[in-house]
Amino acid sequence: MKIVLYLHMHQPWRLGRFRYLDLGSDRPYIDERRNLEIFRGIADRCYRPALARIAKALAEYPEFRLSLSVTGTFLEQAERTAPDVIDRLREIVATHRVALLSETYYHSLAFLLSPPELAEEVAQHRAALRERLGAAPRVLRMTELAYSDELAQFAARERFEGMLMEGWEGVLKGRAPTHVYQSIAAPSVGLLPRHYPLSDDVGFRFSSAGWSEYPLTSEKYGRWIAATPGDVVNLFMDFETFGEHHPASSGILDFLSALPGAMRAHPGLDWATVEEALALPRAGPVSVPVTISWADQNRDLGAWLGNDLQRSAFEAAKKVGQIVRRSGDPELLDIWRKLLTSDHFYYMYVGGHGADAGVHQYFNSYGNPYDAYANYMNVLTDLRRHALERVAA
Repeated sequence: MKIVLYLHMHQPWRLGRFRYLDLGSDRPYIDERRNLEIFRGIADRCYRPALARIAKALAEYPEFRLSLSVTGTFLEQAERTAPDVIDRLREIVATHRVALLSETYYHSLAFLLSPPELAEEVAQHRAALRERLGAAPRVLRMTELAYSDELAQFAARERFEGMLMEGWEGVLKGRAPTHVYQSIAAPSVGLLPRHYPLSDDVGFRFSSAGWSEYPLTSEKYGRWIAATPGDVVNLFMDFETFGEHHPASSGILDFLSALPGAMRAHPGLDWATVEEALALPRAGPVSVPVTISWADQNRDLGAWLGNDLQRSAFEAAKKVGQIVRRSGDPELLDIWRKLLTSDHFYYMYVGGHGADAGVHQYFNSYGNPYDAYANYMNVLTDLRRHALERVAA
């Protein structure tokens, strides 16, 4: 049994307060100071200590493997406030036991736009990883593990070997998520389904004292994985799991450090990167005609486009994008793409219940979704004004 541990590193450029009265004022859209303060704090609590533990594990356990995705907006903020984090990433990638994945540079909803936006953002991200981390990824993941037959066809055209997807019963149709599959629409694209129960045991439940399995130890986790039938267990979660979503006081960093040793206690377990796992035999095709994701219990696009506020904002962004492209201004294009970052639409989420509502509230950068919508639309309106001025010039 192979174990694939994949962690996602992302921080958005959050918008500053932009009121209707600020239209035409040339007030900055991005609150850079606040964003970098947030990044600095997370770097202290999570990125630095977790990366140090990972580097130590790679040095002590030759069999240990890891896979990472790092967004372009993460790299931009790290360069400005925590360049040592990029140095550490470059160091572990140089071991050749850490695989990096491609995605959209802005962690955006570009996969829902007409060409060439998605291809351009993926190309921009590939270039950033090559220049800053010396990596040439061969596996693609979309924002929040979005996946569909159409996206697999895109991956094939871009010559990726595989994609990540949510191992949801609704698309696997009774088959286990512990095998490598292939896209029915693009057979050259291998699929690695996330084992969401085992992933969420760490990502969401680790520090929950009310959980029946609390506390979760690395030894217990190793036994669970060793008892899981199949070829591969894909453990996919946010990097911020280790020190930010679960604080160091919960024992999460110690758990991370102890994982390689706990897995070594079971001879049938072995680590693999996403690229190595794709070399396993494939268990057959998977058809996903409608886009799924790892977000929320419905595993669809509802986290970003589930209500009228979100859909209105996204449709407006698409129209502004057409004007921005006509303007030919690279700075305006960069700003518009920052506005496509999925987090902005996530902040506009309304409703929900149980775990979904709690997760949205935890990540929300605003007091309520209506403030998020109003602020976003004001920024978008002002960006449209700038773009029209460029077009007319």
